[in-house]
Amino acid sequence: MSTDWKIYLKTQGAVYEGEQLTGFSETPKTLNADAVSVLSGHNLISVDGTDRQKFLQGQISTHMTQLEAFHHSTGVACTPKGRMYTNFRIMDNGEKYLLSIGSDLTEMTIETLKKYAVFFKVQLTAQPDFLMIGLSGENIKSKLTRIFQDTPLPENNEVIKIPNQGYLMKTPGIRTRYELWLHLNDLPHWWPVLTKELTPTTEDFWQLLNIESVIPGIHKETVEKYIPQQLNQPSLGGVSFRKGCYTGQEIVTRMQNLGQQKSRCYRLTFEDALPPAINTRLYNSDGKSIGEIIQAGRNIETKEIELLAVIRIDAAEANDVFLTSEKNQPLQVHKLPYPIDPKAELQK
Repeated sequence: MSTDWKIYLKTQGAVYEGEQLTGFSETPKTLNADAVSVLSGHNLISVDGTDRQKFLQGQISTHMTQLEAFHHSTGVACTPKGRMYTNFRIMDNGEKYLLSIGSDLTEMTIETLKKYAVFFKVQLTAQPDFLMIGLSGENIKSKLTRIFQDTPLPENNEVIKIPNQGYLMKTPGIRTRYELWLHLNDLPHWWPVLTKELTPTTEDFWQLLNIESVIPGIHKETVEKYIPQQLNQPSLGGVSFRKGCYTGQEIVTRMQNLGQQKSRCYRLTFEDALPPAINTRLYNSDGKSIGEIIQAGRNIETKEIELLAVIRIDAAEANDVFLTSEKNQPLQVHKLPYPIDPKAELQK
C-alpha cells in the first residue's frame, strides 16, 4: 500500500504494527457481522497486449476462451511438474485481465510468467494503485444494493463496474461475500460510505471466512508444494479439464483421471492458546505424519483455533489427527462444505 493510503487508513481508525495492518478501533464480534475487510495482503496484476488470452490459455488452469468480459473466475499456475506456484482470482475488464493475488507471491508470479511470455505480445505489470476489499455479512447484499444501486449475479460470476475505477463481484463461501477492487484515488469517497453501513476489519477476518468455507490459498511457504487437487481446486472451480494444454496440465489431468489421490485440504479445529505456524506437521494415532497445516487463525466466536490442512484422506475420514506425534492434542476434522466429484469435474 502507498504511504498516502496508510496515512488515510490511520485517520479512519486503523492500527499498524510497523508496516502491517493489525486492526481498527471497532472490530466484528461475530463471523456473520456485516463487515468490510481490508485485504492488504493482496495485490493486482494486469495482463495486457494482443496475445493476452492466448498467452494465459497456455499458462494457467482457467479456461480463458470461456471467460467473458466483466466476469471472473479462479485459477492456478503450475510448474511443469504440476505443482502450484500461485493461485488467484481473474477478471476481464474488457481491455485487459486483472488478477488478484497474494502480495507475497506477486513479484515471483510476474517473473515466472515472464519467462514464458517472450514470444507473445503481452505485458505483465503489478497494479499498486488498487486495493482489494472484502465485503461480507448477513445483510451484505441489501446494503451493497443500497450503496451501489446493484449487485452482481452470482450464477455466472458477473462483475459490476462501479463509478470511476472499481469492480464488484460475488465470491464463494458459506456466508454471503463480495470483493471490491478499488482504485486508491476513489478510497476517500467510498470508505466513509462503506463504513457507515459495515464494520471495518483486517484480512484476518476474511481469512477466517475462507477457512470455514475450506477455500485454501498458496502462500510463500507452500509455493510448489501441492498439486491443485490437494487444495481442492477442481472442486472449487479453479481448474478446467477441457481447455487443452497449459504448463503442468498433463500431471494435473493424469491425477484426476487415475483417481488415486491420497490427500486433500480439510478444515480442522482444536482448543489452544496460539495458532500453529504454516507447515506444522500433523500426525495420526500411530504417530505417523499425515500432512501439514497451510493456514490458521482464531475463531472470534468460539475462540477455537481454526485450521486448513492438507492431510491424508483416510486419516480425515477416521477423524484420526493429532497436533503432535505423542497424541496429546487431538483435532476435530470437519466435513467439507462442497462436493468432491472427480468425474463431474473432468467435464468442466
